[in-house]
Amino acid sequence: MKNTTNTSTTPVAKPINSGGLNLNRIYTATGKLARATHNAARHKSLNGLTVKAALATRLVNATDIKYDLAKGFITLKKPPKK
Repeated sequence: MKNTTNTSTTPVAKPINSGGLNLNRIYTATGKLARATHNAARHKSLNGLTVKAALATRLVNATDIKYDLAKGFITLKKPPKK
């Protein structure tokens, strides 16, 4: 007896936890340098991305962004109007 069932599955993307952040805001480094070099490098590499894109890189999570914002390492700017 031949099995004719198709069992292919499509990969499901993991949901991104925004932590209440506006995903359309632009992650902008302020120039204030973090003491930890890996954090300073992260601020520089994520500069100019939307919050959604920054979270999708998995280099940062919503809690990290909120901390960086509170400490003045970044700002979250409104995207330019089209």
